[in-house]
Amino acid sequence: MWGAVLAVVIVLSASGAYLSQQDFEGESVSIISRVNNDGSGIFVNNDAPGNLVIRDGDGNITSFNAAAWKCTVFMTPGPSSIQHMILMDIVKDMNLDFIQYGSSTSTNAVYWTQVAPGQMLAWMDENPDITGGIAWEPHYTVAIASGKCKSVLKTEEYWSGHPCCVIAGNNSYLFNNQMQVERFLAAYVKSVEWMTDVMAEGSGADYEFLISKTISVGTPTDPMLALTAEAALSNILYTYELRNLDEQLAAVIETYTSLGLVKPDALSNAGYETPSEFTNHLINGTYLDSVFKDTDHSELKAPEDMGVVVTGAVRIKVAFLAADVHQLALHVGIEKGFFGEYGLEIQLVGPFAAGGDVMNALLAGQADIGFLGSPPVVSSSINALR
Repeated sequence: MWGAVLAVVIVLSASGAYLSQQDFEGESVSIISRVNNDGSGIFVNNDAPGNLVIRDGDGNITSFNAAAWKCTVFMTPGPSSIQHMILMDIVKDMNLDFIQYGSSTSTNAVYWTQVAPGQMLAWMDENPDITGGIAWEPHYTVAIASGKCKSVLKTEEYWSGHPCCVIAGNNSYLFNNQMQVERFLAAYVKSVEWMTDVMAEGSGADYEFLISKTISVGTPTDPMLALTAEAALSNILYTYELRNLDEQLAAVIETYTSLGLVKPDALSNAGYETPSEFTNHLINGTYLDSVFKDTDHSELKAPEDMGVVVTGAVRIKVAFLAADVHQLALHVGIEKGFFGEYGLEIQLVGPFAAGGDVMNALLAGQADIGFLGSPPVVSSSINALR
């Protein structure tokens, strides 16, 4: 897995993911929580080949049909996204080239073009050369529900439990505002757990609220149907736990190095002997640990346990992505008052089109905390090493 994903570093500058060292001198970020696993999919227009993926009698993927993929054109959210990287890995595993559409031509390539997930269906209508796309939820499910597209696969079928969005914080802010950060995570955990319980129940007023919120967050201008929202939610695992994330991101860094896209001594020159040592530095679980009464994270601290005496007293600036229901617990927590209960007022910054833009906002101090994919955090942090 991830056999060649990190060739994407070459083109990150085109999507705004590379950071200006002059602008962000001395700033850095840490990952303080996971947001979700899985939650994306690949779709194609109805006229595209139907044999891109070969499945067995039980519907499991057995192989990819490289001949059917050649010369296709796929939309992705951009090089800094986990979706782009997964599609790139699929293409490279077939020994095909992955080339930006319009830059060059080859008969042994799959082409990609950057399109915001919420605009992918309209872009397909306007551009007949487009074969399909890879998008986060709800846009993958919306494409299938439109009747214009068919599914190729859900990303969990290719890499079950793959990392996706995380919560990152500006380290200057984290260091100077420990109490606020812990309260933020406590409220976020409460929101995730509330959503998990409501989704398991599958009916009632709270469930109807959740579906309504999924629609408004995921498709603010062209609302999806409730059944589509339900299908999108079923494709996402909402979580906050950081378990195994360091190992997953260390594997990403090892691939950076093996492809020659990161200098072999980049980490050692910065004082890190192994990729795992660097990811252990990048991921700071102390804030999340502090919001629970026990070491196994089974009992969340109540606001009074954290010294909260006034609701909504402290403002935190939080950057977020456009039309992305991976981050639904943030919006639910705001509307249900969970952040207010923990003494916080959330000032939303954005929405941003891509994770690289969220990273820029964090490093520039425009946001204190941000929701974004894990690849932009890793690539930008390595790029910033002296």
